[in-house]
Amino acid sequence: MQMSTIDLVPSFNKVLLATDFSAASQAAFQTALGVCIAFQASLSILHVFEDANTVAPETGVQLLELGSFYEIARSSLDRLVEEARRSGVACEATMGSGIPSVTILETITSKAIDLAILGTNALHGFERLVFGSTAEVVLRKASCPVLTVGPQASDAPRAVQIKSPVVFATDFHHTTTHAICYAAAICKVTGSPLHCLHVLPRTLEGGSRRHVTLQIMTEALKHVATESGTTIDPPVCAITYGSEISNAVVDYAKQQKAKLIVLGVRQASMVASHVPAHIAYRIITEASCPVLTMAFASQPHAATLAAACL
Repeated sequence: MQMSTIDLVPSFNKVLLATDFSAASQAAFQTALGVCIAFQASLSILHVFEDANTVAPETGVQLLELGSFYEIARSSLDRLVEEARRSGVACEATMGSGIPSVTILETITSKAIDLAILGTNALHGFERLVFGSTAEVVLRKASCPVLTVGPQASDAPRAVQIKSPVVFATDFHHTTTHAICYAAAICKVTGSPLHCLHVLPRTLEGGSRRHVTLQIMTEALKHVATESGTTIDPPVCAITYGSEISNAVVDYAKQQKAKLIVLGVRQASMVASHVPAHIAYRIITEASCPVLTMAFASQPHAATLAAACL
């Protein structure tokens, strides 16, 4: 998805779903259908067959099992394609092989994908994603936004969520004005209200200057929305407090029954030595709704379409 200026509203015409047929991936599939229907987009479904992890070279007898696994995966893909087409979504499926993250990123590039969708499974708390380290690599290196359906994301009926807000969490990073375009585009298509959220430290929650702080932050959020260049209804500008930013964002989204959280990640590694897991990582695995992220370069001159840095 390309935009030359921030006042062009982004759209999702080509959607990619990467699936491993887990429960998390099934939830991601349902989300993908909803996105494709809303944006009248086509859907490509990809399953990466990791034969190197399935067959040990010295146990040739397992080659028979490999063929069986392949046929099961092919049948599962065919069922997903049929369901998508019954829903009125143009759909195709591809069976890839090799390193999942590499194959997914190559597919995003070769098919000019506008939005990639993944499912997550917190097997070890927030420390793991459904493809092991694959999801992290995709989140960090994808050239398009990535919509992640975490293990806590609910399957609430769509009718109940029609007026649920899209929560755009920001810390006023220089790429914020670009990020809000994604949130605004989704709000426009789905008829959802937009909430712009900023988290302040609990140390600022009380005291005589609380009123001044709230006023300054609210005006800053309004400025972000105004400068986005998109035509949207006036957003709700919300300030919340928390010692853990991730918990504060997740709690706010739950309280508001949000249908989506929009935020951004840096293209650097999500987890570095002696550094706690990234805030975005925690939000993805703890949020009760899907999370839309866009990776961007750390240097301002290299930043492209991106979400606020969290």
